[in-house]
Amino acid sequence: MAVNAKKKDPAAVALGRRGGKKGGPARAAKLTPEQRSQIARKAVQTRWAKSKGASAYSSEAAAPAPLPDTSKKALHLCLKRIKEAKNDNEIRRLTEELQRIVFHKQYQNAED
Repeated sequence: MAVNAKKKDPAAVALGRRGGKKGGPARAAKLTPEQRSQIARKAVQTRWAKSKGASAYSSEAAAPAPLPDTSKKALHLCLKRIKEAKNDNEIRRLTEELQRIVFHKQYQNAED
């Protein structure tokens, strides 16, 4: 613990919290549905980039990853490969691929 740590003024903390509670919904109300969708898409891409070990600010994160095939055939093929997998690393990799397929399928359905 720092020796020179200052205690925060409870009144200032309450005031900041009150402003924060108002600010988020007010900002969201001003955005168009397209802007909200774009912000959400960028957040998802950043999370996926972080889960792969890339920095959110690297050029890898800026370039959108190719969308996986979300057909039923691709889904069934992935499930079949999981059943036949021999080691944990292969199962883990295939499970991540399955999650991406399902996520993108849900995202596509939400846009339609």
